[in-house]
Amino acid sequence: MSRRSRRVVVVALAVAGMVVPVLLAAAQYPTWWVWIAPEQVPMTWFQSVTLVVAGVMSLLAWYVAGIIGRGPRLGHSLLAVGFLALALDERFALHERVRDGILAPRDVRLPGLTWVAPGDFILILVALAGLLVLPLVVRSLGRDRWVRGLFVLGIGLSVVSVGTDSIDPSTWSVQAERVQQSLEECVELWAGLSYLAAVTLRLLGLVDRLAQRSAAEPVVAVGAPRDGAAHEPVDAPIGSPAREVDPEPVS
Repeated sequence: MSRRSRRVVVVALAVAGMVVPVLLAAAQYPTWWVWIAPEQVPMTWFQSVTLVVAGVMSLLAWYVAGIIGRGPRLGHSLLAVGFLALALDERFALHERVRDGILAPRDVRLPGLTWVAPGDFILILVALAGLLVLPLVVRSLGRDRWVRGLFVLGIGLSVVSVGTDSIDPSTWSVQAERVQQSLEECVELWAGLSYLAAVTLRLLGLVDRLAQRSAAEPVVAVGAPRDGAAHEPVDAPIGSPAREVDPEPVS
């Protein structure tokens, strides 16, 4: 894959990451945060779509890697499952429902994390689970510096997002909470776009290798004997004289 193709993918997703929040804020100005900060608003829809596409790209990378027999594939399948699960959580606010309906009313907390609101530690546990399988994922991503760099950027943005999400909102003023939650949602979107860019470049690289391998394989005509196979005689139609076949010229 050419550098130009890589840049097109990265620049397009970077522009999307900047344009989407600006358009959503402008559409609801002066209450600019309405379509960004809360759950189940247009911003979370964009985030979930980004994660779904990243999951599909990871699944395709798993499939193509299996065709060409290129390196370990387990990381691709883990990414596909993880991205699709996060997309469902983002779209339907699953962990927020568990937090508000089960954990927070019972004041369930993680020991030692005094700044975390009751029940607001689910994403921290998810992030820790992701770090446990990270070595398998990195192995599947190959040695492409663009792919690894974008994936590491996504991890960094995810850590920032999870960290800010875990802070107890009661410690903020109303205006500060709106700004904090809006920035958090933007960081989540940027993390998803970074992951999407990484797995897209990985998939395109695998497709390039598959195309190169296909081009290098010799083309065998339909019905032509394979190497080492004997030439079987062809029976002439009944009643017709047998034809002598001229030997092939030796070049």
